[in-house]
Amino acid sequence: MNSGTSRSGSSAALARESGAVTLEVFNPCSGIETTQVHAPRLDTLAGKTICEVSNASWEDRRTFARLRDLLQKRIPDLKIIPAAEFPMGSRQIDNDNIGDLVKATGAVGAIVGNAA
Repeated sequence: MNSGTSRSGSSAALARESGAVTLEVFNPCSGIETTQVHAPRLDTLAGKTICEVSNASWEDRRTFARLRDLLQKRIPDLKIIPAAEFPMGSRQIDNDNIGDLVKATGAVGAIVGNAA
């Protein structure tokens, strides 16, 4: 490489001379073979039971209470089991056992939160 050519300039020139270049890029944020990220959407919440599961962050009692109020006004026969009836906190809910606890209530879904 001569002193007048930058390293990246010589790489670009070499790529042009050799023809097409194929790059394979992987997303480091997720598995490559992920086929379904979430459970299928419920057709309705009418007559159903759902649970609140909290990571105990950012005013979770206030936001869950507001969500509960809005949902029950919209769907009067929806049963909501409050977050206080489950383990709370990021470490406590970040395990396979939390799904079993939700299922044991007979619930068909859960609202999981809050953002921090």
